[in-house]
Amino acid sequence: MKSEVLIANDNTVINIQNIFNLIQYGKFEEAFLLSSQTMTRGDCGDQLFHEWVKSLAEFYSCKNKKTAIQLLEKIKPDKLENEIHFRIINSLMSFYGDIKDEHNFILYKEKLESILPSITSYDLKFRILVNISNGYYDIKNYKKSLNYCEKSICIAQKHMIFDFKFCNVVMIKIMNLFYLGETEKANDLKMDFTTFLRLTNNLYVNKYLDKALDKFNKEVLDNE
Repeated sequence: MKSEVLIANDNTVINIQNIFNLIQYGKFEEAFLLSSQTMTRGDCGDQLFHEWVKSLAEFYSCKNKKTAIQLLEKIKPDKLENEIHFRIINSLMSFYGDIKDEHNFILYKEKLESILPSITSYDLKFRILVNISNGYYDIKNYKKSLNYCEKSICIAQKHMIFDFKFCNVVMIKIMNLFYLGETEKANDLKMDFTTFLRLTNNLYVNKYLDKALDKFNKEVLDNE
């Protein structure tokens, strides 16, 4: 029979996986609540993880972007030594890209790229590359964004990572192609993507692409 300590540890592992699943589907408030319930031991690793989850909820759910950035800047590690360190810097990079702070986006992007070869988790490496492509898209460097889209999609296809993050990077690639004037390639990929969404019962994702296309079309019309 397992001891209470082992059972508690097993439950913590399960809950952490559930937290990641919630984050994957954008349920940041739920992830924060579960993290609050799970992180009871009070050790350093737990606290860093919990603060990271809290920053995601602040940024994406509460729209307190400045607060979220300040939170991560306060706890960011001097040396990147484990997965939670990578995730903290990855989120900081993503946050700065979202608010179009190019200087800090590039700063943290370079930090992550310097240790990217040492990351053994293909899933984490994929997510970092997606965030880099998204950051470059946010600051309107569509050529570099497209380059990182290709890298991340290659990893996803090799390791069968076909979740919402994969959908996200394909949408970014489509929009990069439109902005770079490669309309035929963009439309072909859009058709293939719609087929993929239909086959995986995820057609609802198309609403995000439609929103980005509406913005693109308005920008094109404004420039005519």
